[in-house]
Amino acid sequence: MDSHEAPIVAGITNLAPYLEGLVERGIERYGTNFVSGPNTMASGEGGTYRRLGVPVFTTMQGPPMYHTTGEVLEMVSTPGMERMARFMAFFVKEVSGASVAQLNPR
Repeated sequence: MDSHEAPIVAGITNLAPYLEGLVERGIERYGTNFVSGPNTMASGEGGTYRRLGVPVFTTMQGPPMYHTTGEVLEMVSTPGMERMARFMAFFVKEVSGASVAQLNPR
């Protein structure tokens, strides 16, 4: 982490163990700055998908810069963005090979 790297909050709407495990593996592998534990948070944009009955994975910048005047290009951490990009590529690749039962256990 560098001095400009923002904390990241994340949520999985159905708390599927497989998806939570991927998040943990990704954090360990890529060192992303996730500050939240397992929770069902979904952003306003992602939250609209809840009615479809499918899991929604949300990541977003957390405080202190989120939606403030300090949220400017100069504050973006290039190494942090690279870690997050690698994490997301890993997450999407793993999800693409998972079964429906793993993604949405009932």
